[in-house]
Amino acid sequence: MIASSSGQRFRKTILPYALVLPATALVFGIMGYALIIAISDSMHFFPTLAREGTFVGLKNYIELFGIDHFQNAVIRTFVFVGASVGLGLVLSFALALSLYTLTRNPIGQLVRTATLIPYLISGVAAATMWRFMFSGNAGFVNLMIETMGGQPVQWLSDRTNAFIVVTLANTWKIFPMSTLLLLSGLLSIDPQLYDAARVDGSSSTRTFLQITVPMISTYVATALIWLTFASFNMFAVIYPMTQGGPLRATEVMALYMYRLAFGELRFAEASAVMVMLLMVNVGFSVFFIRIFRKRD
Repeated sequence: MIASSSGQRFRKTILPYALVLPATALVFGIMGYALIIAISDSMHFFPTLAREGTFVGLKNYIELFGIDHFQNAVIRTFVFVGASVGLGLVLSFALALSLYTLTRNPIGQLVRTATLIPYLISGVAAATMWRFMFSGNAGFVNLMIETMGGQPVQWLSDRTNAFIVVTLANTWKIFPMSTLLLLSGLLSIDPQLYDAARVDGSSSTRTFLQITVPMISTYVATALIWLTFASFNMFAVIYPMTQGGPLRATEVMALYMYRLAFGELRFAEASAVMVMLLMVNVGFSVFFIRIFRKRD
């Protein structure tokens, strides 16, 4: 009996961690090595194509904040992320609630699978599709506008319009994953709570705010972290669509980092931008976790 009990305890508590340990160690080892190299490079000055650099401390970081293009990229990034996260969370909640009502419907599983299509499409394919839809006179959107008697809009050649289109494309690409996260939270709620609220005469809005949101606060935090990470690091959708233009109107920090590294061969400054992006991502993650932990 003792041996049997010890074997069960081993299978439940130790074996699962032992099985995932090699893969976890490999992933964290590769990521940790890359992060250490990036931090080290960001604190050095490298002459063009030189293997060894001169240690300069935080000089690269300080000089970046004095560059107009970097300031523009930072502002554009935070506006882009704020709009993508806000719109993405609203769409995710709306779609998750709709899918929740289809849980017992045979078509529900099909709709749930179809929800992931935007996320599964490659960034380049998604960008090509959106660029075709919003291109000059031949774009689908402009053709629809002309059909209704309007004038075609220069979507991707206008600074404001291009930024709006890129934000919409990014939101469309990333919100399916947060939708499924919120749906998982909704499915974890005991239906009897809704029955009790209905008996008490609680309105739909009150039920949503006092039961649904508090019960899935952890899932909401995870969804916000995902939306924030995906938006801050977005490159694959923006670059094929606009390449940061027109006139750097859609150049977020990820694109600016790419220009520094592969356009100007300034790898130290590009590493500094990467480290700052990582710090911002981690900062937002900690913020969301603490906010929703307090609500729990």
